[in-house]
Formats: sequence, structure tokens, C-alpha cells
Amino acid sequence: MRTALSEHPRDCAMWLEAFQAKYDGVGTFERKEWDQLLGNHGSVCDLPAIAFGPELMDAYPDAKIILTNRPVDSWHKSCSKTLLQSRKYWLHGVLQHFDWVTGLVHALRRKYWQCLFDDDFELNGKAAMCAHYAEIRIHAEKSGRRVLEYGLGDGWGALCEFLEVEVPDGAYPWENTGGDWIVKMHGRARMRAQAAAFRFFCVGLPVAVFVFGVWGMAAKFPGALVPRTLSSRLA
Repeated sequence: MRTALSEHPRDCAMWLEAFQAKYDGVGTFERKEWDQLLGNHGSVCDLPAIAFGPELMDAYPDAKIILTNRPVDSWHKSCSKTLLQSRKYWLHGVLQHFDWVTGLVHALRRKYWQCLFDDDFELNGKAAMCAHYAEIRIHAEKSGRRVLEYGLGDGWGALCEFLEVEVPDGAYPWENTGGDWIVKMHGRARMRAQAAAFRFFCVGLPVAVFVFGVWGMAAKFPGALVPRTLSSRLA
């Protein structure tokens, strides 16, 4: 979701098409579409990709599958302090009407919230998480795929061995804690608001002034804006 928001916001439209194909039965979303959407990426995680676990496993049979395990209660608490607050943030609700990027992201966010949590994360979030993990494990077993059951505190070792890559020199990253996430989310929203205000005052307002000026002139001098050749014919 971060990539769609900050780097490729137009991808949100294709993600919406994927949701409509799976959950609404509108159109199809197969390997060709997945390649178009994800062709520049080597991996996917988090929302909205997790809504399409079996579909992505079938589309990419050689891809490695990693389940990041954590207690359902702590996961639900963390999401309630981050993702849920983003959905409730008043500035996002306002910006969706004035900023095209926020409008795309907001529409996608509404869709996956409805499809995955039936519009009630606080009530249905834990059950949805458990159902997702069960779905991935069952689908992987049926297709003979290996799944790495990975804990966030497991470090580089098991992860790098599973991915068949060398262990990096740096420490294992740890970011997006609840407080930091909210600060970053508010900062991005303010930047979008500033950009929308700039476009309005530098583009929208001058155009509106010009249009209303022309309209006022036409109302005051009906023949002023009619070309002379045309006005002479009308006479």
C-alpha cells in the first residue's frame, strides 16, 4: 500500500479491478493483469496484496511464501492504532474530494475494508486474520508449496536461508511502531493537502476568476464576445 500511495498511485485503480473481479464477480484478473500490476516488483506484502493470497500463489507457482506470525491480539491492537486511525482520519475524508491521489487510495481502502472486515475491523479483524492464515496454509499444502512460518523476532538467519540469499551485514530493521506510523501518516496527509491547496490557488482560482469574468462581461455586453463577421450576419 505504501508503494501505491507514494510511488504508483494509479495502481490503486488496478487493485480495485482485482477486488471487483474476486469479490463482486465483475471481470477477470489473471496472470496477465497481475504481471501488469506487479511486474516491476520482486515481492508483495501487507494490504491490499494479502487479500489475494491463493490467486497470487497460483499466478506465481515459483514464488516463495512467507507467513509472518504474531499473536492475533497484539496484531489487532497494532492495526487499531495505525490502519484504523488512517481510515478515520478526518483529513483523508476531506482530501479525497480535492486530491486525486487521496481519492484513489481512499476508494481502495474502503473496498478492502469492506471485503476483508465487513466494514467493522474492531469486531471482525481477529477472525479475518485467522481465516487468512488458515487459507494460505491450506492452499500451500494442496499445491505442495513450502511456507516459512516466520516470527518478527527471528532475525535474518531463517529468512535468508529460506530465500537462499546471504545474510546482510546490518541489523534487522525495526520500524513503523504505532506512534511513528501515525506521525508519518499525518505528515503525508498534510503534504497532500498543501499540494492540493497550491493547485487550487495557482491553477484553479485563476481559471475560475477568468471564467466568471468572461461570463460577467457576456452578461453585461451580450454582443461583446461575438465575432464581428458573425454579429454583422446576425444583424
